[in-house]
Amino acid sequence: MKKIISKSLLLCFFAVTACAQNKSTITSKDVIEIPFTMDRNLILIKASINNEPENNYIFDTGTQGVVLNKTTVSKYNLKGEGFTRTGSPNDTIGIEVRNIDIPMLSVKGFTAKNVKSIEVEDQGILTPNAVGIIGISLFKGKLVTINYKESKLIIANGELKQNDKDVIKVNLSQVIESEIKVNQQLMAVYFDSGGPEAISFPLEWKNKLTLKSEPVLFAKGRTPSGEVEIYKSQLDGIIQIGNIELKDPKITLVSGRFNGINIGFPFLKEYVTTIDMNNQLMKIIPN
Repeated sequence: MKKIISKSLLLCFFAVTACAQNKSTITSKDVIEIPFTMDRNLILIKASINNEPENNYIFDTGTQGVVLNKTTVSKYNLKGEGFTRTGSPNDTIGIEVRNIDIPMLSVKGFTAKNVKSIEVEDQGILTPNAVGIIGISLFKGKLVTINYKESKLIIANGELKQNDKDVIKVNLSQVIESEIKVNQQLMAVYFDSGGPEAISFPLEWKNKLTLKSEPVLFAKGRTPSGEVEIYKSQLDGIIQIGNIELKDPKITLVSGRFNGINIGFPFLKEYVTTIDMNNQLMKIIPN
């Protein structure tokens, strides 16, 4: 679940993570190919609750767990106990949301039972074309590949090799978190398939960066934590993401005291990304 910055601009930045843990049991084939469509910067996949007809869900590496809108919870008469407080990189307080239990959630040949979810208002799902959000943690224990060129997710058994030059270490305890080098300086980063900007820095890190031009105000918006300002600029130097080097890339700077860089859809769509959920590794190679 993300914080909506501006519905009129269809912008959303950084992840909101649900604290409820997924204790589901999983059955699946060895390799599953899940076709997807795009809604702006959002990946949409088909999924079914309790063998009912399929609905669209956002697949999002910037979300932990599963999120359902209230209409869907009511439609399938889903229940749950207690509440969970959500959080995000710039909001330690978050909001309180209701826990929901999903007896069975199926995505093509992949089925998870007893899935823990949270309920949000319908407009919190970022697009009216989807009834919920499925985070990458649903596919625990698997290799998850995002192939934008072929418009499919691939869920498979196996593992990545840490000594592979294209592989980087990631932290999957919540969302996909790692470190990258910006002009040889290590900085925290989040990989967010739903992020609308290629590379977004916290505005408060401006003094850590060498820029080719003064940041120019691009838009203003609001998150549950307050108003934010969005600026455009260009880095003077190199961003190194694993084995990938970006020279003098255009970047976005966002106010609001976020605590990491956000790598979003415009960057990720140019690559095939594979996440090893067991070993917490990620491989990024060009399409």
